[in-house]
Amino acid sequence: MRGLSSESPAPVWTPTEAETIALAYYRAHARDGWAALVHAIEDALTDLHAADAAIRERGRQISCGYVRGKPKD
Repeated sequence: MRGLSSESPAPVWTPTEAETIALAYYRAHARDGWAALVHAIEDALTDLHAADAAIRERGRQISCGYVRGKPKD
């Protein structure tokens, strides 16, 4: 009889966040894997540099007393 099986249905594949992002870059670069990879790395490095700059600025503000309510003149 059809429909009666002791086997479990195949698990549904759900892409990870990284796979979703990779696919978006791949499609945006006309399925050119190398160009997609390079652009993804460029974007990641840009984000890392921005985060580093924000951390440095926050540290500078703390060392100048902004967080303690005593701004530097």
